[in-house]
Amino acid sequence: MNTARRIKLLGSSLLTAALMAFGSPSQAALVTQLIHFDDASNGWKWYSDVDGNFLFNPTNLQSSVQCADSTNGGNGSCVIEGTQGSLPRMTRPATGPQSQGSPNQDPNVSGALAFTLDSFYFLLTGNGTGAQNAISVLGSNGASFTFQLGSNYNALGAPDVTFYDGGGLAGDLVKNTGYVATFGDLFSGVTWIQFSAPTTAQVRLDCVVATFDGTTTQPQSSFGGGCGSSQVPEPGVLVLLAAGLIAVGFASGTRRRRA
Repeated sequence: MNTARRIKLLGSSLLTAALMAFGSPSQAALVTQLIHFDDASNGWKWYSDVDGNFLFNPTNLQSSVQCADSTNGGNGSCVIEGTQGSLPRMTRPATGPQSQGSPNQDPNVSGALAFTLDSFYFLLTGNGTGAQNAISVLGSNGASFTFQLGSNYNALGAPDVTFYDGGGLAGDLVKNTGYVATFGDLFSGVTWIQFSAPTTAQVRLDCVVATFDGTTTQPQSSFGGGCGSSQVPEPGVLVLLAAGLIAVGFASGTRRRRA
C-alpha cells in the first residue's frame, strides 16, 4: 500500500471517529440543561421548565436582586425559602406536567427518570448563624451535603463551592453573596433531589444544572454568563476532528499532484 493511500485511510478513520464522538442528532443523547426559573410567576405552587423535563414542587418563587442574573438581562426569578422549612423536591417525571406552573393545583405527573445534578446557585440571607443559616441537598442515592454560613469550602474534591461572580474558591461563606456548588458525579443517576433549609434561614436557589438522557431547548451552552457558562466540545474531540480533516486534505492534494 502506498503512502498516500495509508494517509487517506488514516484520515478517514480519524474523521469517522470524530463524527461518532459528536453523536447523531437523531439519537437521544446526554444533554446538560440549565433550569433558570426566569419564566416563572410569583405565587406558583410548582415550577417546570418550558420543555417539561424537570419538576420543582413545591416552590416559593420571587423576583429579587438576590437571585442569579436573568438569562435575558436584569434580575430574574428564583426559589426563595423563608421560614417554611423546606425547599422544593426536584424530579424528572416520565409523564411531565402540561404547563409550567399553577397557583392553585398540583401538577399531573407520573414516573421518575434518572438524571445527574451538576450544580446550583445559592445565597444565604437569614437571621440565623452557622447551621441555622444553611441550605441542604439530599439525593435519592443517599448523598447529602449542607452549605452553612461561616463554614469553609476550600477543601479539595467535590463538592466545590465558588463565588458566583468571579468563580474563585468561596472560603468561609458569608451572607448576601452568591455561590455556585458543583458536585461532579456525587449525584449521578438520582431520581429525586430534595433541597431544604432551617426555618431560621432565608435562602435563594437558582440556576440548577442537570444532565440527563433526552432533549432540551434550554441547554446550558446557550447561556453565556449569568446563570450559564459557555460549553465547547472537548479539546480531544476537536483535535481528533482536525487531524482527520488535515489527513484527508493531504491525501487529496497528493492524488491531484500525481494526476
